[in-house]
Amino acid sequence: MAPKKKAPAPAKPVVTPKADTAAAPQPTQAAPIAAPTNETQTLRDTIITPDSSNTQLSADTLTEKEAEERLAKTEPAADSVTSFKIIIDDISYLSVCPGTTVNIPFHTVGPYDDGNTFIAQLIDANGKSVPISLPVSKSPVKAVIPSYKIGGEVYRIQIVSSIPVVRSQEVPIRLLQNASARLEVIDGTQSARITPGQEVNLKVNFTGAGPWSFLLSDSTVVYQTLSNPHYLTVKPKDVKAYKLMGVANACGSGAVSGEAIVNVNNNPEPKLELKEVEKIAKLCSGIPFQVPFNATGKYKDGNKFVVQIAERTGAFKTISTPDTTGYITTQIPTTYKPGEYKLRVVSSAPYLVSQTTNISIVSPTVAILQRDSLKLGENETGELTLKFTGGGPWFALLSDGTYENNIQESPHKIKVKPMFDTNYQITSAGGLCGVGKFSGSAHVAVKSPPASITLEKLPQNMVCAGSTIDIPYKIEGRYNPNNKFTVQVTDKAGRFVNLPTTVTPTAMRVKINSISQGDTIRTQKIRIISSSPAVSSAIEELDVIAPDKALAEVSGKGTITAGRTTRILLKFKNGLPPWSFTLSDGTAINGTFLNPYLISVSPATTTEYTVSSLKSGCGSGTGKGSAVVTVSN
Repeated sequence: MAPKKKAPAPAKPVVTPKADTAAAPQPTQAAPIAAPTNETQTLRDTIITPDSSNTQLSADTLTEKEAEERLAKTEPAADSVTSFKIIIDDISYLSVCPGTTVNIPFHTVGPYDDGNTFIAQLIDANGKSVPISLPVSKSPVKAVIPSYKIGGEVYRIQIVSSIPVVRSQEVPIRLLQNASARLEVIDGTQSARITPGQEVNLKVNFTGAGPWSFLLSDSTVVYQTLSNPHYLTVKPKDVKAYKLMGVANACGSGAVSGEAIVNVNNNPEPKLELKEVEKIAKLCSGIPFQVPFNATGKYKDGNKFVVQIAERTGAFKTISTPDTTGYITTQIPTTYKPGEYKLRVVSSAPYLVSQTTNISIVSPTVAILQRDSLKLGENETGELTLKFTGGGPWFALLSDGTYENNIQESPHKIKVKPMFDTNYQITSAGGLCGVGKFSGSAHVAVKSPPASITLEKLPQNMVCAGSTIDIPYKIEGRYNPNNKFTVQVTDKAGRFVNLPTTVTPTAMRVKINSISQGDTIRTQKIRIISSSPAVSSAIEELDVIAPDKALAEVSGKGTITAGRTTRILLKFKNGLPPWSFTLSDGTAINGTFLNPYLISVSPATTTEYTVSSLKSGCGSGTGKGSAVVTVSN
């Protein structure tokens, strides 16, 4: 088979315009490019600047956009070979600005020829593509997004090889949009009129990708705002025009427009008026509150504001210290009794009086839980009665955690749903003037099925002293939250004593106490009790066996001829089966529940059998007795 002929490398296209019409681009070898100090600028120059060897074309003959459009016309048709692939790696995370550089990683399939190169192309929504990178021999491609491309539109990127010509998949890329900002008054106009001391709200409307940063003509700088529009408050002393000096986002500086002119009337007639009077309609003695008011116009130097109060038919008295701001904090003296009053604000220079507003001085809350005695069924809800005096709305917290606020009327029914018999009291209650006084109690009885404990059948009626066992149980009825279950056994004197108990939903785990040193087995009574309510299960019996007290007694006597078999007898005492033992002749039995136990022996000579070792469920034991088997000739 003849070797594959190496295809010639395609030359870089160069545009050579004529006098009237642009000639079709002719392939020729591009002049070498000197090593730059800025790699990105070199990339752009190489792609969009005409070949320097063509002396007929000046540097500014073609724009960047025109040069790339002509370069795109010289692309060869794609190779039909399907065994070659170019796959662009994941670049979905990229959000870039026009004019910036991006790295596009990719991998390939197939044996590309020596001298093959890869370039990146940018494809717009109409399918038009332009090259945006220098040729490279391997991943990644460093591409420059053309600066004239419009941010916010849909573009795709593709990698194309030269030998053979293969195209990768088209990958979407998001171009961020440059910022722009417009300044105006909050109502959308370009001017506003105020008096000294008043504020004006301005807004900045943005386009492009956020976040945005901008500079206002009064030197206000806002960094990285995501609010669109962004609102500003200004308070000029004189007529002032506000403009945007600049706006920027991730793509750099943007365009600004709009203007807001604030006209300030420097010699207005002073005016004084209360505002938001609904917030001070009800007040408490001794509790600070704030009196909001508007003071517009030009006041004299040294002017002060004070708050005054009077009964409906009485003279006004000052209840605040002099202040220069539009918000005065004061409080009603405790000498003023609950009732209806008038309130106003007064200035000193000039002397002005605001309109008056009616206020109510309210007394602190007193809450009483009415003495009730309710009887409820299981899972039923009842109502208790609360009575309030003093300024509302009120709140109440009961001793079981029941809470309700924004109570508007007195008396008030509060719902409760106790699980058990409960005595209710008020833990906290109050109203407009904070926590007040509270008293009273109520009892609610709950009818529920009687509590009972059933001690299920024990899994075993014999246990080793010191061992841990699970005792199955069932309960019925309702137990109080502080109830505790305990397992009890009788001591040597027959009195029930507590065992340390771990309670699970189905069983109670306890450790059986060691029995007296002289006992090898003792029958104890066992039960389960509860503390609240006090309930006991039925009593069961349990045999408790001392550890290491097992006894195996061997017996038997017989005469046999050689080769014949006979049996000897073992009886077990005090241990907990199963028993494991070894005879003196080495015969071993592991884990038998039979008692007594017959074992066949066939000695060759007369032999005496004893127990060499013994183990049971409660530890080791000892052997006793012997069995003699005589062998006759």
